[in-house]
Amino acid sequence: MDTVRDSSSRIREVFRNIPQGRIVAVLGVLLLGLARVEAATSPTLAPAHPAGTGVSVSALDEFTVHFTSATLAYQRVQDYTATFVKQQRIKGELLPRETAQMKFMKPFSVYFKWTEGPNAGMQVLYVAGQNEGRLLARPGGLLGVKTFRLDPTASLAMKDNLHPITEAGIGKTLELLEVNRRKAMAEGRARVRRLPANSIPQVAGPCYELIVEADEKSGYYCRRAVVTFDPNTHLLIGVQTFGWDARMIEEYRYVNLQVNCGLTARDFDPKNPAYGF
Repeated sequence: MDTVRDSSSRIREVFRNIPQGRIVAVLGVLLLGLARVEAATSPTLAPAHPAGTGVSVSALDEFTVHFTSATLAYQRVQDYTATFVKQQRIKGELLPRETAQMKFMKPFSVYFKWTEGPNAGMQVLYVAGQNEGRLLARPGGLLGVKTFRLDPTASLAMKDNLHPITEAGIGKTLELLEVNRRKAMAEGRARVRRLPANSIPQVAGPCYELIVEADEKSGYYCRRAVVTFDPNTHLLIGVQTFGWDARMIEEYRYVNLQVNCGLTARDFDPKNPAYGF
């Protein structure tokens, strides 16, 4: 029942942000998408312009439908694995790109093993409500003989990170972008462009650029966001955010995303011999 109520509230939110004259067109797109979501084992969404329907909606409407469908699809996800790629700008400096193998299981268990970048070999594990609220980190290389137990917001845990590990993953990224999107649409400051499906390297699918027509002091997270949705699961698989100086703030990609693959508590157990914590 909670999922149904949450889904209904999100659908109402979609239509509050769409001009009345376009509601019929967008309703056709959304209903076609939701029908396919219910019919498939994995959530699916009809194309923004279903063939032969004559439906024509704006890029802003399309983005709203895709974003809402991605949020609904995420409700059906219990766990996922992916090759996680990130790059962030810290204190004005764009740090090197990093790649890690990632496992995630709801309600909030996450494991990373870095495979490329300055932290190659490092493992990080965090399970909400366990390990006294600490993340476990084991560096790679010669330093990998010791496991560190860190508060997620401690300076060492936050080194070279914009967000604590408690904000890692697709769901948290959706929540962060939703705040920006909802505020921009409510204030009439949102502008959206369709972009080529491969605009973000290594991930391909429906891609949109959300631009906020406001100044830096207006309380928005970012000036511009480029968002890619997976054409199979319809989850968010790529995002780049940019500041008011046009420089990229951060980039996250979920490559080779596999959902509901049967992860268990063993995959997030520090005693798992495959990890060596």
